[in-house]
Amino acid sequence: METTSQTPQITVYRQPSEKDWTLSKFSINGIFMGVGVEDEFRKDKVHGETRIPNGIYEIELVPSPKFSKYFFMDKDGFLNNTQTARFDKPHLLIHVKNVPNFEGILWHWGNTDDDTDGCYVVGSNFATFGVQKGVSASKIKYIEVYPIIFKLYQENFKIGKKTFVEYKDAAQ
Repeated sequence: METTSQTPQITVYRQPSEKDWTLSKFSINGIFMGVGVEDEFRKDKVHGETRIPNGIYEIELVPSPKFSKYFFMDKDGFLNNTQTARFDKPHLLIHVKNVPNFEGILWHWGNTDDDTDGCYVVGSNFATFGVQKGVSASKIKYIEVYPIIFKLYQENFKIGKKTFVEYKDAAQ
């Protein structure tokens, strides 16, 4: 039996948008986990150039033609860049579902809004790359938080509960 509660377990706290990007911090079950970058706020959506609207959205785990080939996962969601007996499945990415007028929103690694294409890029710290602000140590942070989100998703799935992420402005 599936519950209808939309209590977010993951929260993205956004700073005000700048030029072409929006920086944020994110938590899982109330614990600060890292920072992120996505595209800027736009009143009217531009494909691959607009951040996800504020709101609560369901997440799921899905294969990605672009990113799944870079890592393999074990049964607990730990990632490795080499396929072995323990790491035998291409990893499934974190997909944000049912965002009005958006498709294919994933959580992944990168550094700036140029790497987002409308997705959410995680990192360990804020950084500046030339004139752009973004995140550093992104792949390291992704590998760290992925098993946590994977486990949360799996535990919720087993009890018929959905997993949600909330995007909101830090001032809210």
